[in-house]
Amino acid sequence: MKIESTKWAWTFEGYMKFAKKLIFMVLFLSMILSCKNGNDNDDDEPSAKFDDEVVACFNEVNAFRSGNEAWYWNSDNSTKTDLSGKLEKLVLDEKLCMAAQVRAGEIAESFSHTRPDGSSCFSVLKESSIAYSGCGENIAKGHKGGIDTFLQWKEDNYKYSGQGHRRNMLGNYTKIGIAFSQDKNGSYCWAMILVR
Repeated sequence: MKIESTKWAWTFEGYMKFAKKLIFMVLFLSMILSCKNGNDNDDDEPSAKFDDEVVACFNEVNAFRSGNEAWYWNSDNSTKTDLSGKLEKLVLDEKLCMAAQVRAGEIAESFSHTRPDGSSCFSVLKESSIAYSGCGENIAKGHKGGIDTFLQWKEDNYKYSGQGHRRNMLGNYTKIGIAFSQDKNGSYCWAMILVR
């Protein structure tokens, strides 16, 4: 009986597919570091299992949405859309936090709303089996703390064209996911995903 050996011949395409799957798995598992199981309770407060900086950012977003600063400039830069008292609180969602963790890791590699494979940032929602009818993403780099990152996204002193992050946080959404990672230089990279 003759036994033939088969050799593994990795093609570049095969290697890239394997590398993408491995990176996705590592990023997915690393979400434990910044965004953990926290949607077990029935109230609006996040569980203590979420990272403190994620919770701080989340609390600032909800305070912003329910406060008297819930406005943004209209495109004419002379009138404002005032949403004070009109927005519901967001829920900090575990699955969205895991998706945001994937994006934060990707942002640490390439600071862009486009994913490293060239696809839309929102393709992470499909990969994570998250259903939605509308979505938004905010990304940021530089601040370690959740409150400072929120203030960066708040864009108080910008006109309409510079308030995209602000409009996202004041959008017609019901759930939010927030996470952070660090790039190779130690800079903090944040991702926020909002859905309805």
